[in-house]
Amino acid sequence: MAENMVREPLSGIDILIAGGGLAGLTAAIECHRKGHNVRVVERRPGLDPFGDLIAIQTSALCTMRKWPGFVSQLYENQFGPDIHMYKFDGTLIGVFPSLGDYDPSTGDRAVALSRVELHQALHNYATSLGISVEHGIYVEDYSETPDKGCAILADGTKLEADLVIAADGVGGKGWGIVSGKKDQPISSGYAIYRTTFPLEYALKDPLLAKVYESDSSHGAAYIGSNTHIVTGKNKNIDDGNATEDWSKTQSSDSALEHVKNWSPFVPALINAVPNKEVVDWKLMWRNPQPKWISPMGRIAQIGDAAHSLLPTSGSGATMAMEDSFTLAACLHISGRHGIPLAVQVYNKLRFERVSCAQKMGFKTRENWHNTDWDAVSKNPQLVGKIIGNWLAKHDSEKYAYDNYAACAKHIIDGTPFY
Repeated sequence: MAENMVREPLSGIDILIAGGGLAGLTAAIECHRKGHNVRVVERRPGLDPFGDLIAIQTSALCTMRKWPGFVSQLYENQFGPDIHMYKFDGTLIGVFPSLGDYDPSTGDRAVALSRVELHQALHNYATSLGISVEHGIYVEDYSETPDKGCAILADGTKLEADLVIAADGVGGKGWGIVSGKKDQPISSGYAIYRTTFPLEYALKDPLLAKVYESDSSHGAAYIGSNTHIVTGKNKNIDDGNATEDWSKTQSSDSALEHVKNWSPFVPALINAVPNKEVVDWKLMWRNPQPKWISPMGRIAQIGDAAHSLLPTSGSGATMAMEDSFTLAACLHISGRHGIPLAVQVYNKLRFERVSCAQKMGFKTRENWHNTDWDAVSKNPQLVGKIIGNWLAKHDSEKYAYDNYAACAKHIIDGTPFY
């Protein structure tokens, strides 16, 4: 599998990635493939044993297909190729590709799977390539010189590299050096009740058992006034021992208040939650910021550290992966002596696309929470197709190679670039 990866000649670029989540590990693998030397540091003591459904759109699969064996592994562990969309009362709206797109020309379709499994797969793939991934290392701040980026640890230790990639999430520390201010993310005004639990609890209810016993990977979404629920089932064993230590827990009874008069399936599923315990996860947000790089070009943000997306965008993980593919390609083109220009090109190539994806998160939420049911009855795609072709049919790696020179010229002398 990973040992069959074709790697570009060594670039001589040393990269330190602060953050071993989905963005950081994707960047590590792709930067390694491009010939860069990579080290990852992560503040958590180990891999997160929690998380729920996450979607990877087809645009992220273009480059991942160059990682031998990886995409097939994702499909093996997916929740299912389709999602059943329902009106809150249980009326079926339609069956759609799993929270994303299907490309019949390539056979690629969006993949919905457990965040835990995706994180584990990325970690295993990275370490099998020989990439150093170190846990329990907390980056407190960043600094730079004209030649080096620096991650400053909580104990004062400084880790230097030709480029430091800040992949440390929505609450990351990179904004201080990038924007000159350490503003905190704000609430989007919405929250999610999240949980994952063994199937046996759901099978105790005859209504739920009727659905889950007959469908090995049932995915469904119910949408109603100011509320929606997305649920899925996969084939992997959960012993029920994982703990949700990342956020505040609350009684699942709180969720029942939002689904009164809904299809009986929905409250039945909520009532099946073990110990009535769910995670109350606040959706944090930063308004789009056009600058993701430090003044000297030695620190670059990717993923949620640069741009948070609402889950209703269906593209949070995908945008982080596209960031990684773009940045790795730009560095491959520039070489070690052109890093400051390379990160400017990366930032320019990504900002507008990501900002539009961010806006789609709000648009989809509006469509789902304030639905025109007469319009949906005539055109179910209004709620079923949340990923447009402009998002799905894009190859960020190819786009970087095709547009690097023109974008660099724009940055250097102001030549128009669109």
